[in-house]
Amino acid sequence: MANVGTILMGRVHIVGAGMAGLSCAVQCAKEGQSVTIYEAAPQAGGRCRSFMDDGLGCIIDNGSHMLLGANIATKTYLEDLGSIGLVTEAIPATFPFLNPKTETLWKIKPGSPYPPLWLLNPGRRVPKTNPINYLKGLRLSKAKTNETVTDVIGKNDPLYETFWQPICRATLNTDADDASALLLWRVVKVFFFNGEKSCRPINFERGLSAALVDPALKYLSTRNANIRYKERIREIQWKDSLLTGMHSLEALHRLNKNDALVLAVPPDICSGLWPDFVPPFDTSPIINVHFRVKEPISLPGGLSFLGLIGTNSQWIFSRGDVLSITISAASKFVDRPNWELARDLWLEMPSIIGQDLGRLPPWKVIKERRATISQTPENLHKRPGPKTNLKNLFIAGDWTDTGLPATIEGSIQSGLHAARLAMDHTSLNS
Repeated sequence: MANVGTILMGRVHIVGAGMAGLSCAVQCAKEGQSVTIYEAAPQAGGRCRSFMDDGLGCIIDNGSHMLLGANIATKTYLEDLGSIGLVTEAIPATFPFLNPKTETLWKIKPGSPYPPLWLLNPGRRVPKTNPINYLKGLRLSKAKTNETVTDVIGKNDPLYETFWQPICRATLNTDADDASALLLWRVVKVFFFNGEKSCRPINFERGLSAALVDPALKYLSTRNANIRYKERIREIQWKDSLLTGMHSLEALHRLNKNDALVLAVPPDICSGLWPDFVPPFDTSPIINVHFRVKEPISLPGGLSFLGLIGTNSQWIFSRGDVLSITISAASKFVDRPNWELARDLWLEMPSIIGQDLGRLPPWKVIKERRATISQTPENLHKRPGPKTNLKNLFIAGDWTDTGLPATIEGSIQSGLHAARLAMDHTSLNS
């Protein structure tokens, strides 16, 4: 029995060990808060992890991700975990693109923001465009909440297919025809108003789990956080304005009034547990295809990644003997047979790489059918904030109203915000 005057600190319970759940747990543990994570899968990381693929005989990521220098929350997270050295920053900021059909290679190289003098250099922008074409993007800042990128920019714009559409697909996982103009503006501001340092691409050359997941699990283990794998929370209980318990197949977990719960799960699972709101259910898929090649392949442009125009492949990443292709907003591809996708994408490689790579090598197709919410104007109106009408229940995830696209940065920021709210509750009620 506790002595009189002893303060019984509350515990933060987190459902989901993806990036939102892990960042929430790390922040809580960093401040000495007791934490328990419940993860339905046998491993952490969610849609952002690495795994050993027996067919390829090597470790691969379930998807290719890239950070920007402006992703401060993610960089701080990596620094806290001591894994910032496991990512590679391209200095100066450079984004190579290739149109194999026209055999045109160019590099977008952002520079100083005020004024954006880099736009005056033809070698830093798309061929056959001028600075005024880019400055027309300022119209996105004045877009109405229901307008798409196409509504504002127009398909006849000389940068539509070579700049706006690639940015939309890469950052919003939504075609420009459907994507929110205002949300894209928040991305574009990085190019025009934050300068070269904020635009620097940061790649996970050693894999997602090595930088983002494994160090987090190690960090949490040293701070006595409890992680319960293969435990799916199926129901939550509440009374009046407080959450009182959670059910899994294994157990009933009772919550005290000074405990808090963070639901860091996809929107469909979240609404199944907490049906008091209607989340954005419309989703958009991403396809990643990994090829195990005989030797490392140098990409046009000289970096480990390359943007592609006019091909089914949208981005290609070269990491050692693994060549990875990404297709975002992949609705028209996601139902195609895996073997057909692998074959057709491999057939594009000679025109991209500039050499015959031989027969189809070992491959792995990964389809994330619900990779992100569809980031349309209609869907964005449905993004909930982190608070609910229960005092001790909070929500986290890249699909919540972070003000950012559904990215790693959005996930981590949402986890940090939910952690702060949850700890505020435990401290107020201790």
